Amino acid sequence: MERIRQTLGLTLAALSLLAMCACAGGEDAGPDLDPADMARAMMDVDTTLPEMVQRSSRDADGADSFTYLSDLDYGKVEAYFYACADAGTAEEIAVVKLKDKGDAAALMESLHDHIKARQGTFEEYNPEQLPLTEDAVVTREGRYVTLIVSKKSGLVQKEFQNFFQQEK
Repeated sequence: MERIRQTLGLTLAALSLLAMCACAGGEDAGPDLDPADMARAMMDVDTTLPEMVQRSSRDADGADSFTYLSDLDYGKVEAYFYACADAGTAEEIAVVKLKDKGDAAALMESLHDHIKARQGTFEEYNPEQLPLTEDAVVTREGRYVTLIVSKKSGLVQKEFQNFFQQEK
C-alpha cells in the first residue's frame, strides 16, 4: 500500500511539473520571433515588390489596422506585421504571432476570407491583379501564420520557413 501511495505521489508531482511547464510556454510555445523582422526579411527576398505600406501591432492604431487583414479577435494576437502595395496592386505580406497556436486554423480561415474579398475587389477594378491573389499562400509554423501575395511567393515562403529551420 505504501508503495502505491509513493508511486501515486510521484505521478502527481510529475503531472504538476508538466502542467507548470505547459503554462509557462515550454517548448510548445516555439521560438520567440519578431513578426516585423520576419516580414521585412521576407520582403527583401522578393525584389519585384512595389513600394509597400507597413502596419504593425506597434502602431498606435495597430488593433484597428489589424481588422483590415483579419476578423480574428485581436485579443488572440501577440504581435503582427502587415505590408501591402502602396500603388493599389495585389502584393501583400503579413506575419502574425498568436498567443496560442491553437488559434492558427481560425486565423488562416480569416486570411483566406481576406483573399476572397480582395479577389472580388480586383475582379471589378483591376482584373490583371487576380492571378497574384489566386496564387496567394497562407501557411503556418506553430503560432506564426503568414500571408504571402507576391510574384515570388515560393521564395518568400522559403524565407519564412528559414526562421524555423534555424531554431531546430
